Amino acid sequence: MIDGGAEILRIALPLKPEAHALVGATEREIAFLRVVDESTGRVGFGECAPLAGLHRESLGEAIEALEEWSDGACDLDELPPSAAFAASTACAILDGFGVQACAAAKVAAFFPGGLVDLDERVVAAFADASVIKLKIGRATIAEERAFLSRALEAWPSARFRLDGNRRMELDACVALLRGLDRDRIEYVEEPLADPSALAALARATGMPVALDELVVDRSPEARRLRDALSPDDGVIAWVLRMSAIGSIEKIRARADEAAQRGVDVVLSTAYESSFSLRVAVHLAASLPNARRAHGIGTATLLSEDSCEPARPVRGEITGDPLPVPFAEAWS
Repeated sequence: MIDGGAEILRIALPLKPEAHALVGATEREIAFLRVVDESTGRVGFGECAPLAGLHRESLGEAIEALEEWSDGACDLDELPPSAAFAASTACAILDGFGVQACAAAKVAAFFPGGLVDLDERVVAAFADASVIKLKIGRATIAEERAFLSRALEAWPSARFRLDGNRRMELDACVALLRGLDRDRIEYVEEPLADPSALAALARATGMPVALDELVVDRSPEARRLRDALSPDDGVIAWVLRMSAIGSIEKIRARADEAAQRGVDVVLSTAYESSFSLRVAVHLAASLPNARRAHGIGTATLLSEDSCEPARPVRGEITGDPLPVPFAEAWS
């Protein structure tokens, strides 16, 4: 229970047309939480934005859970992940998290399109990116080879992350990756429908692997696979989708799990607003194995934002103190 009570602001932020298919919606529905510590006068904020296909809870269910939590009817650990992320962020800010500036965070550029979208305008827009994330597993092997060849040629100074979202079979993925310049591929992000074959993929291609879906999956089988896969199996990073994991404490715990296995973490959001992107910058600054560029370069997908857009400059988002989201809206 919060001594000073809580307020919730529900809002819809429109997405740019090119993001509609990617996000699966035309707008991003979000609830912003505001909590007050009456003894200190400090105010904390959190963003709750469950995404269909990633979170099990709806926004309405998350808001109802936050209201119960603020009334003392449940503990923070009982909240669904997106609500726990919002509540824990607000409470952490009350304790000083994000109040002071921190180190900037490196950011991976994200190109969600395919070969037909990779025109000269796009090439110029990503010209300064050192790390670029691309989607694979959406077309034929021949079409995707042409896409990757074009990307490698268009951005000769960049390294690439290839995200397959568990769309591919092992043989098809090996055929796609075999022969590509290994030095240009930072990692392949969980592309296989059967994640138990990830070590075989790394052996067959020499490509490093990052875990994504396995990190947020709470099943015993997913935990067993996470425990079994190590740098010896080609796994070099875990992608932490913050609001799908839950509270900041659980995110830190998952990062610690990765560190114990000698694995880096890459923070990622679920197309939330720039407030959560800036929360990620502050969290990254406090995690010793958060050394790689993070998947938080998504502010450009929004037509409107909750605060100053967190757009990367020279591949980094600055670690400014956390802003007040929709500052003009709170009473």
